[in-house]
Amino acid sequence: MSADLVLDLSATTAGLRSCLDRIRESCTLSNLPRDTISRLQIVVEELYSNTIKYGYGGECERPVRLRLRTSPRIELVYEDAAPAFDPTAWREFQPDTAPPGAQVGRKGIPLVLGMAASTRYERLREGNRLTLTFA
Repeated sequence: MSADLVLDLSATTAGLRSCLDRIRESCTLSNLPRDTISRLQIVVEELYSNTIKYGYGGECERPVRLRLRTSPRIELVYEDAAPAFDPTAWREFQPDTAPPGAQVGRKGIPLVLGMAASTRYERLREGNRLTLTFA
């Protein structure tokens, strides 16, 4: 896949900040609308912070890889080397209909999935790959 932006970063707050800056720069150069850039940044921030917190158990030098293509369709490929986790399996979670006392959290995944036109999860030999396309 040819990509407009390819990043290989560490699972750190500094890595996340760098990633978000690079996405903004690349998307601005591609003349994407600001609301589209914001959506991409929200999705990446959620995925990246979840990798740090839950996938790796904290900041570390383990990898976070990202490929972003902006034409002909916007496609984001996000990879980490964390234990298997398929966020598309959470599609059934409905935060508005959760019973009283339901676990707080788990709202980021439906948010991410809801912002994408389509999502596909793949378990890699050593990690996870989530491919998202945007309208």
